[in-house]
Amino acid sequence: HSDQATEPIVDLALKLGVPFAVVPCCVFPDLFPFRILELSASGKKPVRQRVRQYQSFVRYLLAKETAEGLGGARLGVLPFLGKNKV
Repeated sequence: HSDQATEPIVDLALKLGVPFAVVPCCVFPDLFPFRILELSASGKKPVRQRVRQYQSFVRYLLAKETAEGLGGARLGVLPFLGKNKV
């Protein structure tokens, strides 16, 4: 349960190119108002949305890339109900 350290863990792992796993839980939207997710629909201008909910936070983290631009995180799902995305 990494709380406020979730995003820095992802950022550092991607920067160093090392494997990692986090289980995002709390979003803390008031503590991190700069988290913006770009949503795009086919043929439309992307819409920028503040990250305020769990699903948006997971998508925000998945959108991050390595320092070399080679892609970023992958999503796994644990076999139980609740906050089960890794």
